[in-house]
Amino acid sequence: MEINIFSVVIFISGIIVLVISLAIIRRLDTSIRLFAITMLLVSLWSIAYGFELASKELSDMLFWIRIEYIGISFAPATWLWFCINYTNKERWLRKKYLLLIFLFPVLTYLMVITNDFHQLHYQSTSVDRSGPFPLLAITVGPWYYVHTIVFYISLFLGNYLLFQSFKNANNIYRKQINLLIAAGILPWLINFIYLLGFRPFDHIDLTPYAFLSVYIIVGFGLLKFDLFEIKPIARDKTLSVIEKGIVVFDPINRMIDINAAGRKLLHLPPKGLIGIDCGIVLEQFPDLVSKIKTKEKTTIETFIEKTSAHLSVQFTPILNQKGVHTGVLLFVDDITELKNNQLQIEKQADELNNLNKLKDKLFSIISHDLKGPIHGLNELIKLTNKGIVTKDEFFEILPDIAKNVESVSILMENLLAWTSAQMKGEFVEKRSFDISKLIDQTYELFINRAKEKGVNLKVNKKNQIKVYGDRNMIDLVLRNLVSNAVKFSGLGDQVRIIMDDKYDKVSIEILDTGLGISDENLKKLNSGESFTTLGKNNESGTGLGILLVKDYITKNGGQLLIKSELNKGSSFYFELPKEGPAHQS
Repeated sequence: MEINIFSVVIFISGIIVLVISLAIIRRLDTSIRLFAITMLLVSLWSIAYGFELASKELSDMLFWIRIEYIGISFAPATWLWFCINYTNKERWLRKKYLLLIFLFPVLTYLMVITNDFHQLHYQSTSVDRSGPFPLLAITVGPWYYVHTIVFYISLFLGNYLLFQSFKNANNIYRKQINLLIAAGILPWLINFIYLLGFRPFDHIDLTPYAFLSVYIIVGFGLLKFDLFEIKPIARDKTLSVIEKGIVVFDPINRMIDINAAGRKLLHLPPKGLIGIDCGIVLEQFPDLVSKIKTKEKTTIETFIEKTSAHLSVQFTPILNQKGVHTGVLLFVDDITELKNNQLQIEKQADELNNLNKLKDKLFSIISHDLKGPIHGLNELIKLTNKGIVTKDEFFEILPDIAKNVESVSILMENLLAWTSAQMKGEFVEKRSFDISKLIDQTYELFINRAKEKGVNLKVNKKNQIKVYGDRNMIDLVLRNLVSNAVKFSGLGDQVRIIMDDKYDKVSIEILDTGLGISDENLKKLNSGESFTTLGKNNESGTGLGILLVKDYITKNGGQLLIKSELNKGSSFYFELPKEGPAHQS
């Protein structure tokens, strides 16, 4: 070995970079480790090159060449992989790209260690002893040019990624990135000069010296000041993770930026938006366009009918240091779920309010309409037992008692049915049954009461027509509607039960010429609100029956239609299907 100034400088520098890189790998656990591995490979290249420069014999020089090429082959690939990690290019951080990047370094190293068999990397090697110390003279082969091209492409791509990702970064980050770019470009330029033939003593490569000088500075910065630990995040990466839509317009209302969330929420195309006037871009949102043009800070809500989405849009004017308007920033947020929850809460509040009203009405019914007749009947029985009321007097008032009992019976049925519906324990058992028989039973039930009031109760129907529904529910519907019609009719009035065959359905109408219903009460009936009205002979009612009628008709596939005119009469109309779903075409 022949020690010289070139071998000593590069050997010592290589040792320093080696120690620094090992310290960085041990201390830091981020993507900076990849940068330290690049430093480690360059230090290996440099130390081996120092030994090559100190060697006298060709065999020793070729041995150290093989060690050098571990660093020469793999350092550019490691640098590129570091830049991909540092700039958060996640789509490239996959195993297949890793293998592709390191494929050529592996091939280059194999070419070097097997060069004696093919001379593809070096066509010839010899020792030039014309200088101050022996130097390796080489004649390059075709693979050397392949390696050089890949070497330069790797360095270029790494620096390009750094520049593109952080060209708009804050000054505190730009200093870091500039230093990183310098670490990639300076040795690149020195190597290019070497390839052009400008070399000390015709053979010395200054590329590792350039790498070492830069890496010593960067390495100390990493260890002492945690250089690069404050890592800038690329703008695209930042905007992509923000769930709110961000849209920016310039002073003349042209779009200059938008993130993925903004495109999605506003249903805008992925391309062709930048530089377009807001009136064209947001043509489907005229309310947003008008607010952008006012350049005022405000927040509005807008609705997208196509997707039934509710959006909250915040407008923030952008001002420079002198207070001059330089654009408008829009924050777009999807508040559909919030709106739906709000509507659901309001709906539930209304339902609870209605249930409370119904509950109060129920207690009123129990305390008055139910308690009164039963209490009166109980008192009558007591008076009869004590002999205060004679048997003849008892039988004389028996018809009135029967009316009260009948009224209480219907009331009890309605209360039980309503309670069942409110407790969600009601079961709809649909089947085919003869509706004409049910109408006959209802007629027989109310004919005597109608005669007592002087009401003409008639039935217009066809025999043996079957419908599909819950018989018990329809029974309660008919009894309630006919009971109401009789109750609100008087002497000389007429109540008709009309059944008509309509192909696949049967229509039923309860028609009377009684008191009729006022417009105010008709609105209440159609909206499902219960109320109490006295009959034509001051008969009491609860208003509960009509709620059950509407509910039961709906559950049996129909709809209750009510028409009425005050003092002229009312019509209650609904339809039932003839057959069940299995028989319908």
